[in-house]
Amino acid sequence: KTRSGLAFALKHALRHGLRRVVVAIPYTSIIDQTAQEYRKILGEETVLEHHSAYEVPVGEEQSEEAIRWRLATENWDFPLVVTTTVQLFESIFANTPAKMRKLHRLARSVILLDEVQALPPELLQPTLEALRLLATPVEEGGYGATVVLSTATQPAFEAIPSFSGLPVREMVPNYPQHFALLRRVRYTFRREPLSWEALAEEVRSKPQVMVVLNARKDALALLEALGDDPHAFHLSTLLCPAHRREVLAEVRRRLRSGEPVRLVSTQVVEAGVDLDFPEVWRAVGPLDRVVQAAGRCNREGQQPSGGQVVLFEPQGGRSPSGPYREGMGLARLLLNREDPERLHDPGLYREYFRRLFQEVNTDAHRIQDLRREMSFPKVAERYRLIRDDTVPVVVPYEGAKEALEVFLAAPSLEAFRALQPYLVNLYRREAHRSPFAEEVRPGLFRWTGGYDPRRGIVEAYNDPADLVI
Repeated sequence: KTRSGLAFALKHALRHGLRRVVVAIPYTSIIDQTAQEYRKILGEETVLEHHSAYEVPVGEEQSEEAIRWRLATENWDFPLVVTTTVQLFESIFANTPAKMRKLHRLARSVILLDEVQALPPELLQPTLEALRLLATPVEEGGYGATVVLSTATQPAFEAIPSFSGLPVREMVPNYPQHFALLRRVRYTFRREPLSWEALAEEVRSKPQVMVVLNARKDALALLEALGDDPHAFHLSTLLCPAHRREVLAEVRRRLRSGEPVRLVSTQVVEAGVDLDFPEVWRAVGPLDRVVQAAGRCNREGQQPSGGQVVLFEPQGGRSPSGPYREGMGLARLLLNREDPERLHDPGLYREYFRRLFQEVNTDAHRIQDLRREMSFPKVAERYRLIRDDTVPVVVPYEGAKEALEVFLAAPSLEAFRALQPYLVNLYRREAHRSPFAEEVRPGLFRWTGGYDPRRGIVEAYNDPADLVI
């Protein structure tokens, strides 16, 4: 998908005389691998990678490298830009010169939005209005860009007034036929809620299985119920990225060699993580998230009778608030009404999104009203793809102590990037309140509490978003 999206964008830009390609990805966890893939194809000097790892959060960094990157990320004067949806849309709705300096680079470009179903429903009206402006021809007062919406579960954006009437074309003809041909899994739905103990018993009976839950507390509860199972592994944002990489490497090794492996995870595994389990259990959640989890089952098509995806209700399971909970309720309603095999039908997802957009206020923060009033500082303040106020916390994982010492001694872009694999995000209020979080520089904390080799940070109980957009 990474290569085919770029191939279309480059061919389209050449055919229509467009000036650059901007690829926006919602998950920081897959930006590095995407940019690296593009550099292999087009060369280092062609690709600009712009996301939070390239922004030192503390102090004024004045090295030559930092200044060069700050100017590049403010201006986006590169043929190919790989960025986050946060950078793209919050720049469009910003009111400061540094953020807005890149906007003219979007004119006459190809803008590829990956995993577009991840856009927050409560911001869709202003977001889609921005896409309409980008796609409007220059002669009609727009940016003259081509916008590509890439996803396996295309949302029914036409149900939202900001998007209706736009000339939208499917790039893949007869796409329902492709869904049918590429069917790799069988779905079942367990309607009776399962206790953690009952779920643990089911999981222990499977040699290779992944369980995806809606909240970090739920993952820890199942892990607790599994006890000292030596084949059980845990993946969530309670683990720092370096720790998660090691867990994934061991999980992949066991999958390849046929050894027992039981992975308990949150939604973090659905963000571009390449795994191939013969069986996946997914707690009922928003329908698009269910499909993301199913994408980690029989991924390579090695199971002759297809992979098994089991949807279930955990007894006492938690749910993130807001649109996620709304989507979860709607998915539950559809699953109780439909045969689970209808999850192979793209039409079900269009129905799901149409109903979700009717239930959710798609301009919950009154941004469209504020734009009409030309209250642009308030627009910039309220348009936030990530509403949780979190801070980076350095955890005591292998190599973290040395990386932090280097950064504190001489803060630089390179030193901050070296620190990234050891960071876990916590709510700012939690970090200030916790006796285990020590602020070592403004906005940067060190964790002095426990860090479990299987569970990660164990004293942090509240749950910032598992997927950083």
